[in-house]
Amino acid sequence: YWSRLVRILYDPIAGNHSARNKGAVMARGEYLFFSDAHMSYKPEFFKHILKAVDESGGIVHAPIGWMGANPFYMHGLGYQYTIKLGEEIKGTWNNYLVTPDDWFYIPALGHCSLAVRRDQFIDFGGYPKIHRSYGGGEFYLNMKWWMFGSSVAVEPRAVGYHLASPRGYTYNHDDYLHNVLNIGMALDMMDWTERAWINWLRRGRTELLERMWKEAEEETAGDRKFIQKKRVRTFNEMLKELPWDEMNDKKHGKHLSGLQIFHPSWLPLIKDTPAESYYPGKYQKGLEKFIVENLWDYVYKKDKYEKPKL
Repeated sequence: YWSRLVRILYDPIAGNHSARNKGAVMARGEYLFFSDAHMSYKPEFFKHILKAVDESGGIVHAPIGWMGANPFYMHGLGYQYTIKLGEEIKGTWNNYLVTPDDWFYIPALGHCSLAVRRDQFIDFGGYPKIHRSYGGGEFYLNMKWWMFGSSVAVEPRAVGYHLASPRGYTYNHDDYLHNVLNIGMALDMMDWTERAWINWLRRGRTELLERMWKEAEEETAGDRKFIQKKRVRTFNEMLKELPWDEMNDKKHGKHLSGLQIFHPSWLPLIKDTPAESYYPGKYQKGLEKFIVENLWDYVYKKDKYEKPKL
């Protein structure tokens, strides 16, 4: 852009993953900044976010001011995701603010605006190589950075204003489900992926979902091997450590993040549905043991249930 030359890349897939991967290869600068087209940015945005990239050494997100959430104010912005597992694999926005005056670590956030070093993005493999629509790639990228020993942060002084929300295209929800299977298998979180798959089986369509599972296994085999070789911690080791909380304690003397696990409240939902015959599957007994031993404090409505004795 400094040369007043803008190169435009058209990608046939309605989603940001492959376009961003290709754009990163085409780019020539030290940093990458990914932005939705419908964004506006607070003055001094790049000063703050690029400084945070240098200091943190990882991905840095902008807090998101969503259209319709006016007036934009400090506690009305989206600073991070609450990670939600045990039903599906996803994150939902929250406004948990560790400090307003400095960047802080987060598990993940939406990808309408983020910055990262170009060499690191290419070395880590970027977004998923195979996807069918928008969805899943954000969780994948942020979790991969943590699993590879890097970090994800947000800079509260570099605000991005999200000024539009319609997609402008249609897609089949099954494409999104396929994306989730792909990113879960690629990250080698097979137990959580199987849980999401069993959850979707509550509505039947067993032949379709069985085929989607097999396709995802084949499509992600190479990426899964790459991640297994390069990671410094597994996904479940990361959940036990919660490195974003640990690093915020060291940097700021406090932490504030969200993790929600669905287990005892979910189990009755599969009763008398097609999913019941698929449970516990290959991984669910081990997953239940892991949840009870390591994540019970984050279980949804845990006070209503007696902690199982394993």
